[in-house]
Amino acid sequence: MDESFEERLAKIKRVMAATLDRTQDYLRSEFGLNVTPQAPRAGDLEALELRGTTAVIGINGMIDLYVAFSFDMALLQRLYEQMTEGMEIGAEEAEEMKNATAGEIMNVVLGHCTLDLQDLDSEIINISPPNVMNLVKTVPRIKGAVFHLRSMATGHGAIDVYLIGPKALFSENLDYLN
Repeated sequence: MDESFEERLAKIKRVMAATLDRTQDYLRSEFGLNVTPQAPRAGDLEALELRGTTAVIGINGMIDLYVAFSFDMALLQRLYEQMTEGMEIGAEEAEEMKNATAGEIMNVVLGHCTLDLQDLDSEIINISPPNVMNLVKTVPRIKGAVFHLRSMATGHGAIDVYLIGPKALFSENLDYLN
């Protein structure tokens, strides 16, 4: 039986609330950052406006969405510096380690979210490994695609949290599949 629009919207709201809560908790507890969720944007989101570094993870099962964290570069730099403090990292490894930082933060947050969302699925909720993209990208919304955005501000920059679905429309790089 197909779920109704209201049921799908309620599920999306639960996923977003869990993601925001877990992201705030993680950034506060692990990095000492004060995080302020921004008000939801009114109206339909017509395009994804991805920042320079974006991590994407797919949530499988009944949720069937991609979650993307798109980082302000200053915020990602701060998170990277804290995660690698005391480590010897060469210049040639720095970009790879920044990508690893974005992916690890997202992996930890969504791993915790699966516990919060377990009652939405009759099976274990699986998530894909993080895919990190280093490009500014705009993805226009086509018919059938669903985009939801909430931003969170810190003293070092913002992070945009996108929910994108259904997964069958997109690759892990958020390109449309034919």
